Formats: sequence, structure tokens, C-alpha cells
Amino acid sequence: METNIVEVENFVQQSEERRGSAFTQEVKRYLERYPNTQYVDVLLTDLNSCFRGKRIPVSSLKKLEKGCYFPASVFAMDILGNVVEEAGLGQEMGEPDRTCVPVLGSLTPSAADPEFIGQMLLTMVDEDGAPFDVEPRNVLNRLWQQLRQRG
Repeated sequence: METNIVEVENFVQQSEERRGSAFTQEVKRYLERYPNTQYVDVLLTDLNSCFRGKRIPVSSLKKLEKGCYFPASVFAMDILGNVVEEAGLGQEMGEPDRTCVPVLGSLTPSAADPEFIGQMLLTMVDEDGAPFDVEPRNVLNRLWQQLRQRG
């Protein structure tokens, strides 16, 4: 059993290193192309297709490589932004924060102000680095994989 834990830890570390180097390269290329960027909006899409996020200074973008935190309840909000407690992701769980990591390839200029603001999508992961089950992107990916297996 101990070997399996070590193998998993090594896999997670290698995945983080690959993502990190790819993320660093993506940021470098983006800033070479858009040198006037001052802020980047980091965004999650909730179940209602509404963006939930933060605006960070471009100087903080490198820190995003290791992730940032959003509450799991972001996937239990109604269209007005109120947490639907019946979903079980709000106060019942203590409003836990989860790690969100960049979606590689998603750093683009913002339509609102493309010269000075960029935007990047995030994806939420569990404590072990696995995709967070209820995030719409992960639900769709699981369904897509099931359909592909069926042919």
C-alpha cells in the first residue's frame, strides 16, 4: 500500500511541474504579446454559466501557478448569487475553500478592456488534486469520456 501512496504523490508532483512550466510559458508569451496588461480576471463558471472570480494585478499572476482559493459553494449559487443550501456545499459544510488552478491555454485579453486586462479560466480541484466532482466542466468531461467509451 505504501508504494501506491508514493506513486500517487510522485504523479501529482510531476503533473504540477508540467502544468507549472506550461503555465509559466503561457504567461510569458501572453505578456510579450500584450505588454500593457495591468490586471487579469481569474474566473470560474458556476452552474448558471455566470462567471465568478477575482481581479488580480498582473504582477501576482505568477503566484496563480500554485492555485488560488474559492468556496465550493460557488457551484451551489442561484442566478442571483445566493447559495442554495440544499445543494450541501454551503454552511452545512462550513463554506470550505477549494484550490483552483489555471486552465492552460485560456489566458486571453478581456473583451471589456483588451489592452489593460487579461482573463484566465480556473478549474477547481479536490484536496488530492483530482477534478472537483460538481464543477460543470468536470461533469461534462466525465460524460464525454463515457460517450467516447461507448463509441
